[in-house]
Amino acid sequence: MQRDNCSNTSQFSETPPVYKASSAVLSLCFVLGVPGNVAVLVMLVRRLKEKNFTLSLMLSLAVSDLLTLLPVPVWIWAFIHGWIFGSVVCKITAYIQYWSFYCSALCVILMSFQRFMQVLHPQTWAKLGDRGQKGLLGGIWILSGLFALYAPVQRDVQSDQHGFQLCCEQFGSDAEEVSTLFFEILLFLICFFSMVLFYYRLHRGVKESALFSCSRMTKLVTRIVVMFFILFIMAPFANSLIIIAVLLKNPNLTKIANVCGKISRALTFLNSCVNPFLYAFTLKYLRK
Repeated sequence: MQRDNCSNTSQFSETPPVYKASSAVLSLCFVLGVPGNVAVLVMLVRRLKEKNFTLSLMLSLAVSDLLTLLPVPVWIWAFIHGWIFGSVVCKITAYIQYWSFYCSALCVILMSFQRFMQVLHPQTWAKLGDRGQKGLLGGIWILSGLFALYAPVQRDVQSDQHGFQLCCEQFGSDAEEVSTLFFEILLFLICFFSMVLFYYRLHRGVKESALFSCSRMTKLVTRIVVMFFILFIMAPFANSLIIIAVLLKNPNLTKIANVCGKISRALTFLNSCVNPFLYAFTLKYLRK
């Protein structure tokens, strides 16, 4: 997640180029992502009568991505004019977006687990039933909400190094910052390697079976894994740089790490734009 160094001593100045670039990227994500996710929601709601768990997962993913993108105009305004919405809105907005980010990641993992079980262990998956499937969906929303509880605690409004009032993280100590960053890195690694494991096992099982063709599944696995990796790998990399900068107390490395953090944040928003197109166009493959 993005990190912005804040202080109380800066004086307001002209909009920095990095904030102008961030605003442009966020604007593009909002214009493309919101209509895309709304279109996916409309399409999926019409097909919910099919009682397909994959459709329900895609619906949950579209909702979480939409929740991620809806507050984007607030961030764009803050990057251009400074944060004027108060501390409460800062904390609520941060919590919703962290909650949505984590829910999107858990939806992808659950989708990979569901395909693995439904294709290779259909009888075991069938025992779960509608109630069990609804429990899994509700569980990922509850779990992601618990994961995001630290966001409103650590977020508040202060001036950054450019003199802008922003909604940014405030840590009581270096130990708190390092532990928070390590927690985010650990969650990313668990999400990524879990998804790779399930799809690898699925691909291997399908390849060894004479009943399935593996070419389409190979393309689907490649799309999902590569897209997730490309758009999220910058986040743990930026967090690792910040941890090193905090431990070494190196201000130059901190500036570089903060720039990487802003780039990683933009990429995670971009993922919310890509998801509706990726999963909508591969729906026919998922259902097979």
